[in-house]
Amino acid sequence: MSATRIVDGPGLPAGLPFSLAAGTDDFCFISGMPALDALGRYQPGTFEEEADLAWRNVMRIADTAGFAQHEIVYVQCVIADIGDYSSLNDWWRRQFTDIPSAPARFTFQAAALPFGCKVEMQAVAARRPRTDRVPS
Repeated sequence: MSATRIVDGPGLPAGLPFSLAAGTDDFCFISGMPALDALGRYQPGTFEEEADLAWRNVMRIADTAGFAQHEIVYVQCVIADIGDYSSLNDWWRRQFTDIPSAPARFTFQAAALPFGCKVEMQAVAARRPRTDRVPS
């Protein structure tokens, strides 16, 4: 099994010195994404605006790797101010209206985030095990 790496693609943040994602047919590990435009430039905004753009980046990367939103199983959210925790929860509820099917989440505050952003998100996507595979 070899790893596939996503380093660029249409609409994805460009110019970053790391893979946007790495994974296999069954898993995708998406790098932390702040509110960046397609040129890799930080787009400051309200907490919600930055969360929206960070999440769109995560979802574009997942899509490029062949994964859908319902296959996101884990999200790590790093916020610059723990005072934004309730804003993150409000934003999360708008994204995932069916909480039982929402991904697991871990959130923490960092002393500083890249570009001075308010939130950065990374994610893990996983496919259901295929039933047509024979265990080795």
